Amino acid sequence: MSEFLENLKKAADEGEFNSEAAKKILEVHDLAEQKLKGKDVVEELENIKSSLEARQDEAVEAGEIKAVSEEKVAEAYTEYEKKMAQFKKLDMINAQLATLTEIEDMVKLSIDDMFGFVESLEEKFEKELEGEDPLFGELYLKIESIKSKYKS
Repeated sequence: MSEFLENLKKAADEGEFNSEAAKKILEVHDLAEQKLKGKDVVEELENIKSSLEARQDEAVEAGEIKAVSEEKVAEAYTEYEKKMAQFKKLDMINAQLATLTEIEDMVKLSIDDMFGFVESLEEKFEKELEGEDPLFGELYLKIESIKSKYKS
């Protein structure tokens, strides 16, 4: 038994502390020792392995499990690879589509901002633009150019 368990057992036996968890740990340890006492662990593992193999054979014979040929596995794997390639393409396309949509939204917002600014300029300089003040000629031409180019 390990030193930790020895100390734990000693503490529990002498009543140095009263812990149900410690008692349970000792019970589990004793049960495990009794189970393995006098048995070859390697032999037990081999018995378990052969038991599992026998159960697998029985399941195959009963039709619960079907054996699959390597060709079928390769075919299924090829199909899987094709599907995964399609998913990767679809992911890439969706990422590009999302990027384009974001850019389009940004451009639309920028154009809306630009038209808001144009309207504020037209309100601010209404008299000068209507009076065709020569100093405002370039500003007037640019406003008209923007309106004709970006009007939806």
